[in-house]
Amino acid sequence: MKLKRAAYRHIEAEIYAYYDTVQAIQELRADIILAGRQEEIGLAAGGGYATSKVERRVTKLADSILLREMERVTKAIRDTYERAKEECRRVVWVKYGLTIGWQPPAEIRAQMAGRNRFDMSPDEMAEILNVDRATFHRYRSGFVYGIAERLGWY
Repeated sequence: MKLKRAAYRHIEAEIYAYYDTVQAIQELRADIILAGRQEEIGLAAGGGYATSKVERRVTKLADSILLREMERVTKAIRDTYERAKEECRRVVWVKYGLTIGWQPPAEIRAQMAGRNRFDMSPDEMAEILNVDRATFHRYRSGFVYGIAERLGWY
């Protein structure tokens, strides 16, 4: 079975936004914790938007649903990345800029210096990695499909 194009692109967008999502998770957790403390003090949570206790609870519930989904996606990316081989991690770094507990070799970093990965073709990326274009696509697709499998989308 093949992953639909929209799902593939969505997973790629999540990979690109991994660090932003992790930051948003931390901020959302802090907001939920601070909202709970404000209720204890007697202040209205949410900056005055939710005035009743029911509204505040619904707002926190909605935030926690979003938080769980964001955590599920980042965990799938992190788990897939941790299982990946060195060559796959290199491809992921050149394509998406993602490093989790791993640093790319200095020679590849030097070749990527001053280049915008969004303006590079897959052939240029494969050339930097010193791999064939098909190998580059195989590792890239394998990583995306691994995430889709973890999320239950494939």
